[in-house]
Amino acid sequence: MPTLDTHTAFEAYERMRHRFLQADFQKTSLNVERLETLFEEADGFFLDAFGVLNVGNGAIEGAKMFIAALREAKKPFFILSNSASLPKSELMLFFKQIGFIFEPSEIITSREVLWHYFKPESQTSWGVIAPHLHTLEHSFLHTFHTQEAFWESDGFLFLGSASWSESFQKRWIDSLHVKPKPIWIANPDISAPRGQGVYSKEPGFYTLLSEEALFTHMHFIGKPFSEIFEYALSRAKREWGIDKERIVMVGDTLHTDILGGCAAGVQTLLVEGYGFFAEQKVDMFIENSGIVPHFRLKNYEILFDT
Repeated sequence: MPTLDTHTAFEAYERMRHRFLQADFQKTSLNVERLETLFEEADGFFLDAFGVLNVGNGAIEGAKMFIAALREAKKPFFILSNSASLPKSELMLFFKQIGFIFEPSEIITSREVLWHYFKPESQTSWGVIAPHLHTLEHSFLHTFHTQEAFWESDGFLFLGSASWSESFQKRWIDSLHVKPKPIWIANPDISAPRGQGVYSKEPGFYTLLSEEALFTHMHFIGKPFSEIFEYALSRAKREWGIDKERIVMVGDTLHTDILGGCAAGVQTLLVEGYGFFAEQKVDMFIENSGIVPHFRLKNYEILFDT
């Protein structure tokens, strides 16, 4: 699997900053050291998955205690994830295997939100970039990238990059220069933390970084873009009766979780010790980007240190 490092991934996000939403930020952040501080400021939470609940295939120590504390305090939450390579049922199974038990209604993925916006016409063929392991949740004319008919598709869905390759990417980009086609990307992440300072190349790496001529044909669903936040906020208002100002987006990345959350009008908390910024001097990244979270949390242990 092709990988990046922290600084390379951060710089890639910064280069594409002009393609993200605009947001206003506070001048300083509040360092959180007590659960009560968060619970006084928020009635509901949006939680990223990678870097907040897990890194790679392992649960983050303390994350289970944090989820338990939210439940005990009756603070509703959504897992708000850019995970798009798996159907929600498979994602729930993954969480269960690493010790998290969630209700389907507690998980919102960019793949789920995609189906609210993506309305294919019956005669249109779509090429799907994703591991060919699961049946798509909706029926429409499609082929996967391992099939030759993929290259003749009328448009493309980019769901996951695990089985994508540099040779596929070159052939794809070359074909799009010959004939541009609509592309829907359900995971705008450029990278994802895999542990030990290594980050996988995600669908955003292969699309968000494209030249302008191709970018104009792309539709992004997922953080930091607005659709996933609008969907989550609509549900939060309807199901929780909570306004966005009383919701905190908890994430490990500045450009997706924090920027996207601030643009959506919610409060934000950067978890520093596990995912994107694990073992990094976070102040430098905040200063260089100007993306300032409302709250910062070094690790979960601080919250439960008695």
